[in-house]
Amino acid sequence: MPLSKADLLGAWTLDEWYVEDEDDGRSHPMGRDAQGMIMYTDDGHMSAIVHAKDRFLPADRPTDEDRLEAFTSYIHYAGAWDVDEDNVVHKVEHALDPNIQGQTIVRAVEHDGARMSFTGKAPVGTGTHVIVWKRR
Repeated sequence: MPLSKADLLGAWTLDEWYVEDEDDGRSHPMGRDAQGMIMYTDDGHMSAIVHAKDRFLPADRPTDEDRLEAFTSYIHYAGAWDVDEDNVVHKVEHALDPNIQGQTIVRAVEHDGARMSFTGKAPVGTGTHVIVWKRR
């Protein structure tokens, strides 16, 4: 059954995120127990957050190194979204990482109602990302 916007509406929690490299190796960029949420509204807005489970919490007056560690353990972006055949298309309007702001991220989607898997290349870096979400 083709993907529809209704298939994605609502809030989803991260089940797993891994990257497959060209040699069939698999890594978990935020750890095997990363956490996150993605939300889709019916008026075409979306927001995605992923972070390490045991995310670094800096002191009251963090150093530059503390800020860097906090930055690398958290991903967030938001913007507009649509469906194109069996792909979800994210048009990034706001992002913690300024390198992805303004980009369009396309992910192939496989879904069964309670779970969905996104597959695609990263906007920066290499490898194929597989992101598995489950309905909240």
